[in-house]
Amino acid sequence: MSRQYNKVEKRRRAERRTKRNAIKLKEQLAKPNRKKAVDAKHTVAETKPAEAG
Repeated sequence: MSRQYNKVEKRRRAERRTKRNAIKLKEQLAKPNRKKAVDAKHTVAETKPAEAG
């Protein structure tokens, strides 16, 4: 049971993280300089392990 729970919890955490990132990106895109936001999206994809924490 505990292992199953950990699996579910891990997935939930990942979903929460991606939601937070998506919100951040939306906020960036709302700002006038869109090109920078797009560049940031690419750098986030490249530096995923550092971003995860």
